[in-house]
Amino acid sequence: MLSLKAEVSSNPVTVHTTENRGHTAEELAEMALDKIIHVGADLPHPIRAQAEAYRDKLRHVLIFYMKQAMLSKRVSIVAAIQKAGADDEGLCDFIRSL
Repeated sequence: MLSLKAEVSSNPVTVHTTENRGHTAEELAEMALDKIIHVGADLPHPIRAQAEAYRDKLRHVLIFYMKQAMLSKRVSIVAAIQKAGADDEGLCDFIRSL
């Protein structure tokens, strides 16, 4: 006799949109945290408190490095503009200020 048991689970789909701008480092960090760690509401208090503290610490680390990545990308864009010979300081200053 052959039997087969299969379970199908689906993760909920979440859509995050903005209007006339990209996502901030804080918004991206929250999206990443939702994928990395989930703190269940039914956890015992000490474990829940520890998990929430870990999530909060991870949030700060993610935000810091996402901001560094955004800054690094702007520096790379300015360098590419300058290397291409279109050294418009007004444009470069604007990009740096974003």
